[in-house]
Amino acid sequence: MDRTSSIKSMDSEREKFRTYIEKTGVMSALTDALVQLYEEQERPSDALGHIKKTLGSFTPSIQHCHMLEEKVKEQEAIIESQRTQINDLMGEVTNLRDLLAHVEGRGEATKTPSETPRTS
Repeated sequence: MDRTSSIKSMDSEREKFRTYIEKTGVMSALTDALVQLYEEQERPSDALGHIKKTLGSFTPSIQHCHMLEEKVKEQEAIIESQRTQINDLMGEVTNLRDLLAHVEGRGEATKTPSETPRTS
């Protein structure tokens, strides 16, 4: 009786797992990859690599990695250049605000009493 219970438990776990991989699309993706491999006119020498590529989990080449690293370095240099430009422009904005405050302060001091707004 214990053996029967154990077999039923294993069957139940298998069924749960089968349901899980069907619901998440794993079975469909694997089936599609295998069908694509089957339909190849010339069988690839690396069937597993072909399936991985079909599923989208390929390992990039060293050249591809180096190209991406260079691209990252270029983008980092551009970002640093733009940060410097932003800091320079922020400094210019601060200087212009100070100049404006100074000019407005002078304008208030040089107005005649008839030019100042009246409050009733």
